[in-house]
Amino acid sequence: MISIERFFSTTLPAFLAALLLSASANTAQAGGAGKEIYGIAPDGTELHWVVYTPSTPGPWPAVLVIHGGGFKTGSPGSGAQASLDLANAGYLAFAIEYRLAPNGALKGQTSDGRYPQQTDDVKMAVRAARSDPRCNGQVGAVGGSAGGAHTAYVAATGTKGDDRIDVGVSLSGAYDFRDFTPDLNLQAFTNDVTNYVNVDISDTADLLTASPINYVDKDVAPLFLIQSEQDPMPTVQITDMAAKLGSLGLDEYQTLTIPGSLHSFDYWSTVKDDVISFLNDRFAGVPFPPQEQKLPGSKLVNVSTRAHVGSGAGVMIGGFIITGSSPKRVAIRGLGPSLAQAGVVGALVDPALEIYDESNHLVAKNDNWTYLPDDIIADGLTPKDSAEAVVAATLAPGSYTAVLSGVGNSEGVALLELYDLDPTHSILSNISTRGQVVSNTDPMIGGFIVNGAEPMKVLVRAIGPSLGAQGVASALADPYLELRNSDGSLLFANDNWRSTQEKQVIDTTIPPTDDHESAIVATLAPGNYTAVVRDSHDGGGIALVEVYALP
Repeated sequence: MISIERFFSTTLPAFLAALLLSASANTAQAGGAGKEIYGIAPDGTELHWVVYTPSTPGPWPAVLVIHGGGFKTGSPGSGAQASLDLANAGYLAFAIEYRLAPNGALKGQTSDGRYPQQTDDVKMAVRAARSDPRCNGQVGAVGGSAGGAHTAYVAATGTKGDDRIDVGVSLSGAYDFRDFTPDLNLQAFTNDVTNYVNVDISDTADLLTASPINYVDKDVAPLFLIQSEQDPMPTVQITDMAAKLGSLGLDEYQTLTIPGSLHSFDYWSTVKDDVISFLNDRFAGVPFPPQEQKLPGSKLVNVSTRAHVGSGAGVMIGGFIITGSSPKRVAIRGLGPSLAQAGVVGALVDPALEIYDESNHLVAKNDNWTYLPDDIIADGLTPKDSAEAVVAATLAPGSYTAVLSGVGNSEGVALLELYDLDPTHSILSNISTRGQVVSNTDPMIGGFIVNGAEPMKVLVRAIGPSLGAQGVASALADPYLELRNSDGSLLFANDNWRSTQEKQVIDTTIPPTDDHESAIVATLAPGNYTAVVRDSHDGGGIALVEVYALP
């Protein structure tokens, strides 16, 4: 994709930041790894995975590669060779991190990373992988040691087709944290599991609650359990789990004991072929997700809004809705310093972004971008200034909010942008931004793109007084709306919505609730458009500009 940014002076009346994207395929070679954020934990910790993509055309079945480390150490790098081999075998490999128990906290971690926080993180990764557009909807896991315990846990818990894996391979996993049968390495095992569960050795009830074996029933996903003859993991662990699976009469599991004393991913080269064969056989029995719905001939693909960002209620807030049956890959940028480089006076010095879902849960955030996923770089979306913010996320259908603020309550003119990186799956059905109109020479400017081969009918609204009725202070009293094309020519204008297209606006079923607000119904050819919001009397205040794709 190619990004084209066009900046005009704040004193000119119209077009700002028309962003043109053309779809392109971006399939990395197997082993080409990239680090991405897959989720935000409730304590605000950013959780990352390293992605290994096959060289064959996707989408692919996904396999989480889950590292060990006694629940308190380790990193995704310990499974790098396994991830590479899985990608070469045709699997989309996600080597994940999760919050660690004391004393191995991740950067940004504020909670202790004990049970159930680690398993919650792994389940978040399962859900994120399943909804990733690079994945065909099938998700498995290969975990070692503590990661093997997590693999077994998410094979036995959660919801099928959501946060429960479809198939799992556990290398030297721990399964029953209560079993302290004498063993060469019993003390290390005891210390690790009691630290992870945060209990004393005598608290067998809580140890069982955190154990994968406690949840195994006939609905458990197919499991392949592997261990070495003199494994540092007490060998009774694999015996316990195999006995539990066998007692249920299950035939979708296998066990393998190999010679020697290597542990977890250290013996990967020995078992690699067996693991890949197991995955191939079990994934073949997992149903593919339903076919994607037929998308409309044209759709909204991007939005960019320039406005003054204040503090408190004066921050810029962008809303968007994803409709359809598949997740969508999006990129969201918060720009400020690059506006100054383009001549905009009073640009925001240090933007920060937060993304929330419809339950008001934080799903992603960024202040100063430091690294970017491959698709962001390939699409030409690297910001020009390191102080600017970028979030790349794969989002399930639903409603989302992007909040753009200034670090340290700083204020200034900023640009909030939303890019549809996956226009072939689901659609953006409406987009909106709430920001400050300063004056007629410093309006709020919203750009959007109609992409496709057919005209699209849209409703554009400028809302002000009804925000005040909802408790928003300093709402714009009398919005005035202009709709302009890519060269800045005025197509439509409206002050009070009942004055020009009353019936057409009412027929949309979503007219403004205040007669002083503005609305335009238009059928637009594919291209770039700008909605400019001012006050009818050269006033200022907080306003909302919205674009709805109509049937």
